[in-house]
Amino acid sequence: MKKNPWLKFGCFLTGYNYYLVQHSSEQSSKAVKKFTSAVLLIVLVWMFIAYSFAVRYLHVGVVGGILASVIAAFVVIQIERIIILSTKVNKWSVTFRVGLALVMAILGSFILDQIIFKDDIELKKTQVMEDRVKIAINNSEKDIDEQVKSIDASIEQLEARQKVVSDDLQKNPVIVTSYTNTSVTRDNQGNRINSTNSTNKMVNENPKKRELEQINEQINLLNGQKFKTLGSLDSIKANKEKDLRKSSGFIDELNILHEVITSSKIGLIVYLLFFFFFLSIELFVVTIKLTDKVSDYDKLIHHQTEVRLKMLERLNG
Repeated sequence: MKKNPWLKFGCFLTGYNYYLVQHSSEQSSKAVKKFTSAVLLIVLVWMFIAYSFAVRYLHVGVVGGILASVIAAFVVIQIERIIILSTKVNKWSVTFRVGLALVMAILGSFILDQIIFKDDIELKKTQVMEDRVKIAINNSEKDIDEQVKSIDASIEQLEARQKVVSDDLQKNPVIVTSYTNTSVTRDNQGNRINSTNSTNKMVNENPKKRELEQINEQINLLNGQKFKTLGSLDSIKANKEKDLRKSSGFIDELNILHEVITSSKIGLIVYLLFFFFFLSIELFVVTIKLTDKVSDYDKLIHHQTEVRLKMLERLNG
């Protein structure tokens, strides 16, 4: 029998037995091909979503994005295989698959909408970041104002002391110290004959001049510190904005996306379209499984099972 690579790949993907499908009717081959197309469609969509999510939010680069897409493809294939290979699809498995489809459709539509509404999200994010930066800057301005007030208070105290010292120096630029020398004249017996007193004066620089210099240095230092503190506001604003933008993540963008969608009817319609698109894709396989007629492949599997059971019963008997 002629080999069919696509059919062989479809059997590998869906879990069908290639040898049995080859020896079954065309209906069985068509069923495999339908399931293969449905699974590939779901896999490709989720590979794209997983890659975009990993690169955008996990910051793992191209290699990490490819790895995430491969993992997503493996998980999706295993989930769909469970449905495809089930001999009986009961209400519990259908309920579980519908619930899982709803969850995956919500997540998928949100992630895809974030990619589609990227420019709108960035615009809204800029507005949100500006509000956050304003709040952060207001808090920083309060801290800076407190520091400046403290510096100004110190400067005022020093300037008050500066005025007192300066006034004193104007009145007494130098310190004049007077001292008296007494000269005594004695005879040969050591008796005091007379004494003379001489008064001398010594002029010294007023020590408060040095104090005034130190006060001026302290005032200049505090003024420099004040201007530096005031000038740091711009750098604080830039750093705050950078830190806030860096800390923006998946939850932030979900909140922003929610605002973008709910603020526009068109945005809501687009989201619902994607939601139903993903929901339809997720339920594609289970719908095919429920609506397809039993093929000769299924009957062959059922027949083999019954034969095996009868053989076991005979062995046990």
